Amino acid sequence: MVKKYQETANFVSGVLDVTELQNISPFMSKPQKFSIQRALVLSDADYQFFVNDDFRRPPVVIRAKQRYMGFDVKKKEWNCLLVVSEISKDGILVGKEPDAERYYMAYVPDHTNLNLPADLPVEFWTNVCTTTLQLQPSAEAHPPLTEQGNRQQHFASFVGMQLSTVCFDLRFMSYDPEKDEMVTRLYGGPHDYIESRGTPEKIAKENHFSGKLRGIFFNMDYRNISHPCLPEEVPQPKRKTPRKTREEGR
Repeated sequence: MVKKYQETANFVSGVLDVTELQNISPFMSKPQKFSIQRALVLSDADYQFFVNDDFRRPPVVIRAKQRYMGFDVKKKEWNCLLVVSEISKDGILVGKEPDAERYYMAYVPDHTNLNLPADLPVEFWTNVCTTTLQLQPSAEAHPPLTEQGNRQQHFASFVGMQLSTVCFDLRFMSYDPEKDEMVTRLYGGPHDYIESRGTPEKIAKENHFSGKLRGIFFNMDYRNISHPCLPEEVPQPKRKTPRKTREEGR
């Protein structure tokens, strides 16, 4: 049986996120042909941020690929990017008007149903955090005796850290153990940020933590585990004296 591929998609501009894109009425945008020029594979955390943030201003890693986007008038089809997660089947097709900062998005329920060319360039952006959430061991003189105390120490250890990926910079500003309240800032530019305040659970939900990132954030023993990425003191090899030098010293 010959597999039937998805050959058209509904490209829409001005939508905020993937939920709004999925709920667009088919009468608002007729299906159009497309030609995928390049594929970007994001980590699950970056992909969730991308599809839930603001489609009107995509992350820098996507805006940098504008040369692969545009509408081909002769062929009457979109040249576009395919953006997918490393673990999910859905994806987003991204097109753009050549002379305006207007992006067109189309939702793909299952990217395995796309007829992708064998020589399609694929970029993997799945492990590019410049500052990962690899926490240093707790410096507390006395380990916590209660589950609540362990939780407080765990989330307090995030303060001062920054998580930087291809899609976002998230800074952990403060944590009040008595209120169980954390403050973070999500930066889109040097002076452009969104501040979130609430319990760690609320912070994780608002910033779309998922996969490995969510696992680390809620692992209360993570800071006390030895991680291979933490710097370790490597013993220096002993210097050997050349035989000729030893003989000259006799």
